[in-house]
Amino acid sequence: MTEEIQAKPTPAEFGPPRINFSSFLLKILASLSGGISGSLILLLILFLASSALDPLTGNFENIESIEISPIFTFILMMMIFLSSTIGNILSTWLLALTEKGRYTRISSAIYQVFIISIIIFILMVPVYFITAATNIAVIPYVVALHIIISAQVSALILEIICNYRYSLVGVYGITFSILSSAGLLFAMAGVLKDPQILLFAILPIVWGSIGFVQSIFTMLYGWMARTYDKDFLSTQTVYGNDYGKEVENEEVEAAPKTKDEAGGDFLRHNE
Repeated sequence: MTEEIQAKPTPAEFGPPRINFSSFLLKILASLSGGISGSLILLLILFLASSALDPLTGNFENIESIEISPIFTFILMMMIFLSSTIGNILSTWLLALTEKGRYTRISSAIYQVFIISIIIFILMVPVYFITAATNIAVIPYVVALHIIISAQVSALILEIICNYRYSLVGVYGITFSILSSAGLLFAMAGVLKDPQILLFAILPIVWGSIGFVQSIFTMLYGWMARTYDKDFLSTQTVYGNDYGKEVENEEVEAAPKTKDEAGGDFLRHNE
């Protein structure tokens, strides 16, 4: 009788699936396309409701002297909600299409992105109204906060639902992406004379950063995991006091179910 020997995983089995150069370019293009689409929706709504959104198209140097009506705040909220939601859904869908073998539950991810977009919008409503009533000059930062949070959560949802085993890689990569895009936006805000331009650049910059920085981080982590034969960021890897618990759970789940037997048969088998 031969003993079964469990083969050690080869280095190629460690880490997330490899991202080749063509997939890397497609991920950047997909994320940028979704962000640009959201910005086009934003531009269209601003054009259709330009008379009610004069503070956004006027001179920001004297913005504190402008009286803001509730209609302005409502239209601004709806404009940001529609553009960010459409941009997030398109970016999520296009990113998932670049790696169909990796992202398999696309419909579930899109449903969750839409739901969380509504929840974020509801939570941001009082922030918009309070800011408009107290200090209208802070409105651009509130808009940036709304768009960045919704994009970050949408990207995280895609990774958690469709790529659960390496969702931590997505968390790290998306966090670095948001920090990079925020730094770029702050730098542009200090250089540009018209901060209104950033309103249309936020979505492409944030999603473009997610596609670029996250892909770079995923490739670097994959190389490190295969080099050291260790999945540091896999959800199956345990540390500290959790070591060994996963094996115990797997043994319990793998235990065969007891067959239902009559009372006499049960006593006879257990004599």
